Amino acid sequence: MVWEIAFVIFLLSLTVLTYLLIPVVLRFRETLGRINKTLDAVNEDLPEILKNVKDISQRIDGVVDTVEKTVEDVSQLEYTISKEIKEPLQNIAQVIGTLIQIMNKLFYRPQTKKGK
Repeated sequence: MVWEIAFVIFLLSLTVLTYLLIPVVLRFRETLGRINKTLDAVNEDLPEILKNVKDISQRIDGVVDTVEKTVEDVSQLEYTISKEIKEPLQNIAQVIGTLIQIMNKLFYRPQTKKGK
């Protein structure tokens, strides 16, 4: 008799638990359906997204190549300016400075103080 009562209580508990779990299972099923729709949309759009990412990557590579070329050109220009303009100007400035010193020595007359 005790076993029969325990079994009936167990069956009632199982029935109540099943009744309470039905909404949870239905909600879970709806969620899985939405997840599947989302995955289908992502799988549909993914090739286009990957194509766009590849295009952007190629454009960035082109920009980087252009920047590297420009930096090389600017570096070469700076070197050319340094060698062909800066150094000759420094040499001319040294020559002019030397000429001024020579002219000062040649034409400089020390002034004598009056009365001495």
